[in-house]
Amino acid sequence: MNKFLSPILEIALKESLKSYESKKESNSLSGLRLYFDYDDSLLVVYDDEDHVLNKIQIPDNQFSNLIQTLRHVFNQADKEKLFEKDYIEKPFIVNLIDKDFTILDELFFLDNDTLKTTDITWKNIERDLDAFLDNLLK
Repeated sequence: MNKFLSPILEIALKESLKSYESKKESNSLSGLRLYFDYDDSLLVVYDDEDHVLNKIQIPDNQFSNLIQTLRHVFNQADKEKLFEKDYIEKPFIVNLIDKDFTILDELFFLDNDTLKTTDITWKNIERDLDAFLDNLLK
């Protein structure tokens, strides 16, 4: 992850969602599309109807770990409940695209039906299952 670029992208994401809120050409947003123009060092954020929401200038020397940093920013935004807005439709998907809008990579996926787990959850489940099996075998 690029620690210099992360705060820039966090602000850009919030600005992009505010831009969508102010325009709201449709009732719901089911995802974002990100295009990185290497020639101009520009990250362009599109809504799900291909309208430009934001353009972010990326400093030339900050390309390293861009994909990993973007994934981190979207996961962090999810933890901060940034995607819990009435106009955000689930599943909500963020894709990296090329200039022809062809999907290159899925950066983020959020769905209400998907259970998110942490290592702590798995440890608790494992502990409970072990206790259950111990009681069952007695």
